[in-house]
Amino acid sequence: HTPQEVVARLNEYLGEMVQVIEEHDGYVDKFIGDGIMAYWGAPLAQPDHARLAIACVLAMNQVMLKLCVKWQAEGVEPFAIRAGIQSGEVVAGNVGLRGKKMEYTVIGDTVNQAARLESSAKYYGVDALVGENTWRRTSDIYRYRELDKIRMVGKLVPVTVYELTEPQTPARNRLNELFAAALLVYRACHWEKAEKSFASILAEFPDDRPSQMYLDRCQYFKGTPVSENWDGVFNRRGK
Repeated sequence: HTPQEVVARLNEYLGEMVQVIEEHDGYVDKFIGDGIMAYWGAPLAQPDHARLAIACVLAMNQVMLKLCVKWQAEGVEPFAIRAGIQSGEVVAGNVGLRGKKMEYTVIGDTVNQAARLESSAKYYGVDALVGENTWRRTSDIYRYRELDKIRMVGKLVPVTVYELTEPQTPARNRLNELFAAALLVYRACHWEKAEKSFASILAEFPDDRPSQMYLDRCQYFKGTPVSENWDGVFNRRGK
């Protein structure tokens, strides 16, 4: 597309998303290319910040569905979005050159994790990848699928990551149950049994990328035994 077409599309998309974020009491920090960095809990504390963030992502998905229908009717190619969400402590305040250019923003490991989760969502083929801290605060309200335990680039401590699987459907709930059972077998290092489990899931849900990913891992580990102290953690090399 021409630069003018790209800008017009971005403005329409970003405008709609900003409205959704503000409706959910979020603060738009900045645009990063075609991405949006937003946060909750600063400058004023919000006890339900995690719930608000998840509700916002779900609302953004619904608005995107309407935008895609509109664009298709106009003969314009639609696109998809993905999200990374993490909860935790950050440093919030003004950054820049005093008297010249300053901006209020948030900085810290939690911010880095959220960015890594967003990019990792593409690797797993999911719309929204959620960190363990956010999951703990919202798992009583929303449905998730535990996907993996990963060690992000430059980090020593692994984190458990989850796919946001709302809205719930019978098919989605069945996939979650089958996947959870297969994941237990995989972490017990029963490679052949896990391979059969994930293959069975793919026979029913052929587009489920996480199941294909684990099927490939099982086939790899069958020929490459893990160490005795293997912790089941995947070292994520990409940012």
